[in-house]
Amino acid sequence: MHNLKSIYTDFILFPSLILITVSFPLPLAYNTIFTILLFLVFLAGIKTVKTTISFYIKNNRNILLLIIFFCLLLSSLYSDDKKQAIKGLLAALPMLSLPLSFSGIMNLSSRQTDILKKIFIITCFVASLVYLVLAMSRSGLFDGTRLPQVYTKDSLSYYVHYLTYYRLSTSVHPIFFSLYIAFAIFIIIFEIEKITLVSKILYGLLLVYLLVYLLLLTSIIINFSLYSFLIGYTFFMFSFKKWHHYIFFFGLMLAGTAITAYLFILKYVGLDGDGTYRFDLTSINNKFFLCLLTAIIAGVFAIIIKLFIRSKIILVVISTCLLASFVTMIYLKGTAIDRNNSDWKINSITVRFNYGAEAIRLIKKNPMLGVGIGDKQIKLLSKQAKLTDDMLPEYMFNPHNQFLDFWISAGIIPVICFLLFLINEFSKAIRYKHVVYLGLVYCFCLFCFTDIAMMVQRGQIFFLFFICLFEIESRKKMTAPSLP
Repeated sequence: MHNLKSIYTDFILFPSLILITVSFPLPLAYNTIFTILLFLVFLAGIKTVKTTISFYIKNNRNILLLIIFFCLLLSSLYSDDKKQAIKGLLAALPMLSLPLSFSGIMNLSSRQTDILKKIFIITCFVASLVYLVLAMSRSGLFDGTRLPQVYTKDSLSYYVHYLTYYRLSTSVHPIFFSLYIAFAIFIIIFEIEKITLVSKILYGLLLVYLLVYLLLLTSIIINFSLYSFLIGYTFFMFSFKKWHHYIFFFGLMLAGTAITAYLFILKYVGLDGDGTYRFDLTSINNKFFLCLLTAIIAGVFAIIIKLFIRSKIILVVISTCLLASFVTMIYLKGTAIDRNNSDWKINSITVRFNYGAEAIRLIKKNPMLGVGIGDKQIKLLSKQAKLTDDMLPEYMFNPHNQFLDFWISAGIIPVICFLLFLINEFSKAIRYKHVVYLGLVYCFCLFCFTDIAMMVQRGQIFFLFFICLFEIESRKKMTAPSLP
């Protein structure tokens, strides 16, 4: 019986997990096929159905996902557009199938999970290289056929157009690819053992490459999530009794703040910009340097509290958040004044702001049950929502916020369950002391404030796949007998 389990795990289950891991940066069809294959593999090992179902039901995560799915299913009954309702339910189906498929893989070894992590890093690296070469080829960099005839200041914007965002991520949305790369960076930093000098150099170069690539993908929220998590980790791990602790901490804080602020500026430049900012606007420069100054002050304030008020370390987090919120309020107040003065640009930031504001207005009209999962299409909502030119009305209504999306679709219950789901994942990652697990949940949680990541296959399957894998890995490590 043990041999049968080993054969099933090593030669059937594990290869299917490798295929899913490889498929994330590839065209979506591959991920769909391999996810279905994993479910079929699960059915092939259904002999242990009692144990599997018991393990599935005992997990709070699965119960919460189950409630969310059935709330969406119920909302399809009062949706006018049944076709879109079915599409929405199919998109939510992995909430049930993927955790169920993972409930029978307790026999996966630590070595196999490590292999999956390394395969994911290699896949992201190879995929990014392929996309980079293709982007460079389209720009004419190799043969010179499409280069600007005269090298002027516009040459920079020409290359920026071809070597950023969609051009560097042709098979997957750049924001989701940014999430994958950030996750790969977490694995490299916290999971990969770099013993020899050669391995340290190679992984260091790979880390620099991925950080630069992440910057070129121009995702504000993923860059912010990555750097803020690393800053928080170093803050809690460093004793600040050595001078290099201060250099590393403040260097990371300034780098993260500068990158995030610069990307925010690029997005704010909007449709009228050329994809670059040359620091030629005094008003924006002042805000940029204010962000850097705020980061330094927040860092100093946090370190002082850690060194002299150790018993109230949680106060560090609260105080820093309050300081950041205060600065944000000042900035938003200035932005609101700009809007009143007809200086409100149409860009991805303002569009998301308007969609979110309109989503809240719709929720107030349907707070308990929402409008139905099939009725988020703009044809229905245009009768209720004030969709204007600065909301890009040619596209489907998208609140760009997973919490608001669940609320619009099926009411307050799935929102509460989703919050509990995220809290549950945070608590597990902290309890297991699994840093990469915690980093993934943190990034995904912030991502959900800017996109409907849990109802899009690129985000949903990726997140569920790895949190299930990490939980099983962590449980095995905790229950493993300690060496004498």
